[in-house]
Amino acid sequence: MKLKRIFLTFAAAFLLTSAAYAAEKCEGIDAGTKAYNENDFERAIDEWRTCVDEGIVNADLYYNLGNAYYRSGKLGFAIFYYKSALRLHPSDDDIQHNLNFAQTKTRDKEGDEEENPILQGLMNLHHAISLKSQMNIALVLFWAIAIVTIGRRFVNGSRGKNICTGTVFALSVILCTIGASAIYKMIVLETDITGVVTASSADVTSAPSDRSQTLNTLSEGTSFEVIGEQGNFAEIRLGEKIRGFVKLSEVGIVR
Repeated sequence: MKLKRIFLTFAAAFLLTSAAYAAEKCEGIDAGTKAYNENDFERAIDEWRTCVDEGIVNADLYYNLGNAYYRSGKLGFAIFYYKSALRLHPSDDDIQHNLNFAQTKTRDKEGDEEENPILQGLMNLHHAISLKSQMNIALVLFWAIAIVTIGRRFVNGSRGKNICTGTVFALSVILCTIGASAIYKMIVLETDITGVVTASSADVTSAPSDRSQTLNTLSEGTSFEVIGEQGNFAEIRLGEKIRGFVKLSEVGIVR
């Protein structure tokens, strides 16, 4: 079902997104769209990359590049461009869905160490709901709380009033939880720098040097936190166990 949905998303994207950045002058946009519709994904990538090289920064362009890279079997670049698009449009459900789907195909998972199942479930829920959906849910909850609060004034009997009070309390807890999750996502998008392995693999070394010891090897598509850059290397962290340096030529930094 998910595989079918992601390709339906791909098809719908091209009916909607090419016009969104048509005003930004780049001949490669139309040429890339034509190539994609002809299933020539490599040529579509080449055309759209010329627009990126010309300095166009656009969520739709990045999203379509992610689609083309995924269809051409280049998982790392697909995730990189989905993440780049999501940084510009954090509330876009299509981008979030395709990113989540692509990330299920990666071999390395952040935080493979044992975790509290309740906390893990909350984190899964946190990532499963997009920022846009969270904002919509929060708005519905806000009005539901307001309606129940007003309705309590017209309820006769202590039992009915207590039910209304309990309902408001429960809805308020859910609202605060969803609100905290949404705020955290916005803070992460604004402050955290992430990277993605775009090569077939990337060695994590103990120092920013080709001669340093290899500590781990990350597979294509693995995402990580970027702490800083030193020369041709990026200092990274993945979960609690992996920290070191990777070559910038083997990864993409989402800025």
